[in-house]
Amino acid sequence: MEATTSLVTDNEFFSAERRDRVLVVRGKPHFTRHAGDLKKIDAFFDHLEIIARTDEVGVVAFIGSPEKSGADDTLEFFESLLGSRREDYLLQRLLNLVNNYALTMAGLNKLTINADCGRISLFHLSMSLACDYRIVAEGSVFENAFVELGTLPKGGCGYFLSRLLGGGKAADILTWPRFSAEEALTLGVVDRIVPRDKLEETALDMADNYQEEQVAAMLAVRRLLKSDVNELRRSLETEDMLLLNRVNSPAFRKALEAHAASRGR
Repeated sequence: MEATTSLVTDNEFFSAERRDRVLVVRGKPHFTRHAGDLKKIDAFFDHLEIIARTDEVGVVAFIGSPEKSGADDTLEFFESLLGSRREDYLLQRLLNLVNNYALTMAGLNKLTINADCGRISLFHLSMSLACDYRIVAEGSVFENAFVELGTLPKGGCGYFLSRLLGGGKAADILTWPRFSAEEALTLGVVDRIVPRDKLEETALDMADNYQEEQVAAMLAVRRLLKSDVNELRRSLETEDMLLLNRVNSPAFRKALEAHAASRGR
């Protein structure tokens, strides 16, 4: 009974509701405003652990907030982080949390669907790549501020893209400053594009229609083809090293200041 109650929540960061065997997790806007508040970040990852432990749901649908700012989200996050007196501690703590998210999602015994729209940062793309199925709304665009700052996105993006597309194409995409939903569909980065007003409906219909046998089969395929947890862990550790080396360099701060100036901040 405790697990059932804990699955349903609503806070500044996200909300979650039950639909029989489907759990719907909706992101809230302005992620970067909460990124330095570790209690709020912890709440999301604690909730993910509850999802991983429960047998009461078989499918989880993650619905992204339309009120995102794409690359600006990433830039604002780093500006906020580097302005903190606890910069090193916060960054390392956040890296550890994101690593745990990617590893938990890779081993989750639930079918996962991600539906998103608008300006989608490469960080949000990384989170979606850990899911089994990805839907985006028409007109969506993926924005990569990490490459503009001379670093790489956090969250396993390189690992998951290379598994999906091969190393060469993954390397290309990680250097693109932006690409459209249509380009993502052609590449196989997303599975479906739908009208924006049909995004959540499509995701929930898909979640509702999965039978237990289909879920079991897809989970087996994921374990066979998609995720090697040990390899993913090594990739995430390499991300940490590369990202920390870049963030701690004077060149990174100059690049961040230049982008802030170009945006009139």
